[in-house]
Amino acid sequence: MTSRQLLEVAVTLPVLGRFHYRVPPHLAGRAQIGSRVLVPFGGRKVTGVVVRADTSPPDGIVPVELSEVLDDEPALSSQLVELCLWIAEYYEAPIGEVIKSALPAGSGINARMVFALTETGRGAADGQGAALPPKQRVMLAKLAQGPLPVAATTKAARSVIEALITHGLVECRDQRANARARLRRERVVALVGDHLTARNAVARAPKRVAVIDALAERVPVVLDDLERVLPGAKISVRELVKLGLVAVTDREIALDAVPTSPDMLVIAPPVLTGEQAVAVSEITAALHGDPVAGAAVSPGAPPAKRPFTPFLLFGVTGSGKTEVYLRVIAEALTAGKTALVLVPEISLTPQLAARFRARFGDLVAILHSGLTEQQRLGEWSRLRRGEARIAVGARSAVFAPLTELGVIVVDEEHDGSFKQEEGVRYHARDVAIVRAQRAGAVCVLGSGTPSLESAAHAETGHYRKLRLTVRPMARPMPSVEVIDLRTFLPDGEAFLSAPLRTAIAQTLEAGDQTILFLNRRGFATFVLCKACGHSFRCPNCSVSLTYHRHNDRLTCHYCAFSARVPETCPSCKSAAIDRTGLGTEKVAEGVAAAFPKARVIRLDRDVASGSKIEAVLAKVARREVDVLVGTQMVTKGHDFPGVTLVGVLCADTGLNLPDFRASERTFQLLAQVAGRAGRGDRPGRVLIQTYRPTAAAVTAAAAHDYEKFFEAEFEERRDLGLPPHGRMIAVRLDGKNEHEVAETAQRLAQVAEAIANRPDNGGEVVIRGPVPAPIEKLRGRTRWQIWLRSADRHALRRVARGVMGAEVVHTSVRVSLDVDPISAL
Repeated sequence: MTSRQLLEVAVTLPVLGRFHYRVPPHLAGRAQIGSRVLVPFGGRKVTGVVVRADTSPPDGIVPVELSEVLDDEPALSSQLVELCLWIAEYYEAPIGEVIKSALPAGSGINARMVFALTETGRGAADGQGAALPPKQRVMLAKLAQGPLPVAATTKAARSVIEALITHGLVECRDQRANARARLRRERVVALVGDHLTARNAVARAPKRVAVIDALAERVPVVLDDLERVLPGAKISVRELVKLGLVAVTDREIALDAVPTSPDMLVIAPPVLTGEQAVAVSEITAALHGDPVAGAAVSPGAPPAKRPFTPFLLFGVTGSGKTEVYLRVIAEALTAGKTALVLVPEISLTPQLAARFRARFGDLVAILHSGLTEQQRLGEWSRLRRGEARIAVGARSAVFAPLTELGVIVVDEEHDGSFKQEEGVRYHARDVAIVRAQRAGAVCVLGSGTPSLESAAHAETGHYRKLRLTVRPMARPMPSVEVIDLRTFLPDGEAFLSAPLRTAIAQTLEAGDQTILFLNRRGFATFVLCKACGHSFRCPNCSVSLTYHRHNDRLTCHYCAFSARVPETCPSCKSAAIDRTGLGTEKVAEGVAAAFPKARVIRLDRDVASGSKIEAVLAKVARREVDVLVGTQMVTKGHDFPGVTLVGVLCADTGLNLPDFRASERTFQLLAQVAGRAGRGDRPGRVLIQTYRPTAAAVTAAAAHDYEKFFEAEFEERRDLGLPPHGRMIAVRLDGKNEHEVAETAQRLAQVAEAIANRPDNGGEVVIRGPVPAPIEKLRGRTRWQIWLRSADRHALRRVARGVMGAEVVHTSVRVSLDVDPISAL
């Protein structure tokens, strides 16, 4: 057996490591790096992807043969495979899970070994097997109802089945499950050689000549289409194939692009501001590989090559960052390159995609989880075939199958939704930077409120900062007023203070639009019994249930548990059930009651999914809405010229969370939602209601002063050694048994301390915990955490890997690493 017959395969399962398989002779040459293959694994067959070729297995391992190659061409390019290997190593994740993230959802194929009746066995089961012993007759009858999985067969049953196999009545075979999402294929026919030569070869057969003439352009023709034009053409084609004059092959059926809403299209490219023109010039110079301006060059030496440096496009809200993206991408397309655009929210994708489609048509493919699996597979296939050259999508679009990448844009790079919080905990922004560097592409990170990490990189020169400080058409930033809720008490229905209520009335009278922001959905955020104090909490999670009036149910926003509100308290039987707290549903009702002539609509995850998001945003864009009430979905990137008033109902909801990023997130949310006002011809106004008017996040957002906030937060984190001054890894534990989780957490913390204190570990590693997670119970599982922090990433890794390798974990407890965590919850 030569090494060329061996491949390393990553199976798309949550298991560590890569596995060696032998290539059978009939598949030699078909299995390439990036190809999907069907391989035996643990008594069944699963989808895997080839990640290495020409390898040797560890000593003592005898590889088995792979079963099938599933792709005519590799599903993933070798560059994407290498990127997946980097992600697996950096984020300490199973490579198979990473590969699964890179493939279209629902495209995996699995198979399992089953016992099934043979033709003879089916006859015996129909009554011809009367001479068999009773147990064998019973088993035949059972198998007549359907195959039995080998893995689920008991030892006693297997002995009976083996006897039936000996008689030729039962066989052991693969049972293959089709992928949930599949591209349809079609048969096409094309000339093999010269048209005239082929025509002369069949000159005496008019029907064959007609087929040859139909193929004269040497472009493959769909066989069914040819049959419709020339009845009987399929028969002629079969004869022409035998003569070697034409060839018939299969190909994927090209799918139409996912449609976008025409209500949001922006057609005419605007005139660039001076700052926009400078930004476009700088980025396109890097795209074309122009030498660094002003770099010293020795006599006779070639110009200095521009090193890879991501751009931080730091532009105030409404300053035209999207237009910069569009111009740079147009340059990339002209240069024969492709482009990738990442956005943080599904709600942003339709609007941004519509702007890109307006400029580039169907060259734009859309990738996000709001599409069906079939739609996503279709868009993925258009990109892989080169029919689309721009991918626009949310986090997972970082794996888009683009070749010749020229530019990667990460819009709203500060947004936390770029971090995957379950499974493979990768950060799409950071993966995008690595992908751009490896592809020789330009990477642009855009934000009006950059993350502290990105801003710090720009300060040290690791990123190149480009500023957009003014809005186009000399539009001013909106004025901001902070309303102290300790002085101006809000009403109990819509949580409107007197100044905000007056401002809404004035805006409505002027015919303009208002956005009201509250980062809590539902009607009442908790329900309790006023007689005994019993509160209604989720049985699976350590959180209160939220009351939703539209369906009259209590719902958990973490695990989706739902129940009706009881008429009496389950604890004291009192009927004094009170729905209290505040959510967007209650605010929307309260605003509609306060302003009965206003057209009020809300945007949150309870009402917005897929096409519903587009419908809501389209209504706002057409000015069919007077007041939009929403959660953070309304803060991100939307451009509505008719909005002149933004009201933040309570700026304090995120400030008190037990998370060191709470102040940063609050500042970003306030600054982003404030930026929705005044984007048209009329000036904007923002009112921020708060119980903490002197909080740094509130005062800096009110002053549009990012630098002030950055300086204060940067120094505070320096004192604590928190990012961007250090690196962190969170060890996350969860399990059904709270005592086993707590015990395992204590043991792993001791292991971490022991490794960190070893003289050969290198740099200092600070260990905090173990502690229960702030939301201690989630989806029925108890959660604990251990936090590792160090300025030395190698020392930090050694401790983290030592923890994962420790044999002190209860089998029921799940342990995972969260590298560069962004949430403590």
